[in-house]
Amino acid sequence: MATHAKGTPYWECDLREPTLLVLGNEGSGLSPEVLEKASDVVSIPMHSGVESLNVAMTGTLLLYEAVRQRKHPNKK
Repeated sequence: MATHAKGTPYWECDLREPTLLVLGNEGSGLSPEVLEKASDVVSIPMHSGVESLNVAMTGTLLLYEAVRQRKHPNKK
């Protein structure tokens, strides 16, 4: 699963199974080649005017959501 500003909001993605997360840097993100190979593309929606989120914070949010889904698999 790759991160991109135009991906599916992270809370709509199924993170209950083992998942490899590929995070891009804050300025240029992931290359088109990497995005093409990803089975899913996920985003963290932000308010307009905000260009990027620190990669460490992105990873934290995605891992937290994965743990939440795995502990409560029937809640969205």
